[in-house]
Amino acid sequence: MIYATDKLQTLIKENNMELLSANIKGASIDIRIDSVAYIRTDTEPLILTDNEDKDELLKNRTKSIDLASGFQLKPGEYLYGKSFETIKVPANTCGLILPRSTFARIGLILPISQFANPGYIGNIPIIIYNASPVKVEIPPYYRVAQILFMSLDGEAVPYNQQTDAKYYKEGNIKADASLKDEELILNKLLTKEDIIKLCNK
Repeated sequence: MIYATDKLQTLIKENNMELLSANIKGASIDIRIDSVAYIRTDTEPLILTDNEDKDELLKNRTKSIDLASGFQLKPGEYLYGKSFETIKVPANTCGLILPRSTFARIGLILPISQFANPGYIGNIPIIIYNASPVKVEIPPYYRVAQILFMSLDGEAVPYNQQTDAKYYKEGNIKADASLKDEELILNKLLTKEDIIKLCNK
């Protein structure tokens, strides 16, 4: 069973989720991208094996970018980020993450991890590939994906109790995820202005 608006509102409240009730769209909740993302900088071939550490593999192949600075994603380029909200999936549910259709219409592809196990807590990885012929500027805290919550038939082993649960509680959220998109962007800009003022003193 897929949760609808009233069930989603209850789910958010009872589980103290960072997801916004205002972002509920019928049977899903919109997810925003964080302000910090990464792009690939390497040009050497990438050799995959069964034993490599995925994080270590990309460690020296990316650089961080601040989406608030007006970064434009070039055609054929992709960025790696994470959800602004920490996703919390109760033990009696699972989550299905899907890209918003708006992105497909403008030529952006989101090959995101599409499933969140029962008991998962963390920031969902978000990858955006620009398949369009033009540069695209993606603002921070933009609603890029949506999550559906579904109830389970039976009892599942929570993700945090599984032996290979290496993505449990991944990522950091430092800002207040309960703020609206406009408030977050304004706070980001004010922070940058304050830094400039301090540097000019």
